[in-house]
Amino acid sequence: MLTKSGFKRQRTADYLPIIEEQARDLYGEDADLSDRTPVGKMIHLQAQQRAEDNEQLEMVYNARFVDTSEGATLEANVKRVITRKRWIKANGEVIVNLDKGAKINIGDLFRTKYNVYFKALEAIDAVEDGNYRVDVEALEYGAIGNVEPGDISIIVNPQSGINSVTNPDAFLNGQDEETDEELQDRYYDSLGKVGTRRVESIEANVLDDVEGVRAAIAIENDTNVEDSEGRPAHSFETVVLGGLDEDVAMAIFRKKGGGIRAYGSTVYTFTDNRGIVHEIGFTRATTISVYVKVYIKKGNQFPLNGDDLVIGQVVKYIGGTYDGVLHHGVGMSKDVVCTKAEARVLSIDGVEDVRIEFSTDDITYTPSNVSIAFPEVAETDESKIEVMNLV
Repeated sequence: MLTKSGFKRQRTADYLPIIEEQARDLYGEDADLSDRTPVGKMIHLQAQQRAEDNEQLEMVYNARFVDTSEGATLEANVKRVITRKRWIKANGEVIVNLDKGAKINIGDLFRTKYNVYFKALEAIDAVEDGNYRVDVEALEYGAIGNVEPGDISIIVNPQSGINSVTNPDAFLNGQDEETDEELQDRYYDSLGKVGTRRVESIEANVLDDVEGVRAAIAIENDTNVEDSEGRPAHSFETVVLGGLDEDVAMAIFRKKGGGIRAYGSTVYTFTDNRGIVHEIGFTRATTISVYVKVYIKKGNQFPLNGDDLVIGQVVKYIGGTYDGVLHHGVGMSKDVVCTKAEARVLSIDGVEDVRIEFSTDDITYTPSNVSIAFPEVAETDESKIEVMNLV
């Protein structure tokens, strides 16, 4: 039953007196309506059926609301703000030590000591003794595939010439499917005025959904009057590095919420399917080029392609493009720290010692951190990195 307070579900006990009264009007006041008689049994069956139908109507009514819907209906209710996180397999790189002539085939298995299995996604033919990087993927979906550095250490069905395996970096991209309760909580966290949760949601959406974006940060302006630059209350500014203007603007629009202005020096205008014109602003970040000299002491296990591995680790830490892959690196307004870059290089087999020097002008190099202000992002590439022997 629908009332001004919402839907009130009617049960069998609610329907019995109603149907019994209808039966007395039809058969007379002295009719025997006990459940021992055919008429009484029919009345009870009808009351039960009406109660079951009412239960279904209650479910239909509740399906309109986020906190009382479930499954596909819940997903439809929240889709204008967020979408359910789905199952994702963890993946990453392992380093396999191979003798000359040994092979890694697609589908070869490696595992952790606690029996989480990973399969090779590429084939490797060892042309020399040494370490080779192999892309792998967890066999199972979900966060079970998220492992710490060094956890993958066992070769399943070992073959001659395959000596060892390890993962130098943690795998963090495995994901369990979000439950209804988790989806509801995340939805409510993302609602309201811009706020911390919405700002985080905008940042994540730009970083995760826009191709080519290396860094993004959203800054809330929560004053009640316009600021010195004319920004209204309940506005925010997103600072972005990379990505096409249209893609960045639409990613911001999907998360910003109605009545909230997306401010910035770059403005993208579009008209929605209702004919309403929207102006989505954001600001482009400034890149700070970082030049790097890496001095290393090489041991007997240092691989033939070790210099390339060193360059790759430095780019992955600082951020930039290496071997055609874009790496986020330290991110927006984060300093580039010598010891953290050196730790990355020391993870490579055969590196016995390392010293790193940075420069922002390719003239003066020092073994000290690079300070990155706002809104700046550190960036490097293989042309800006030199690997030398440590004397």
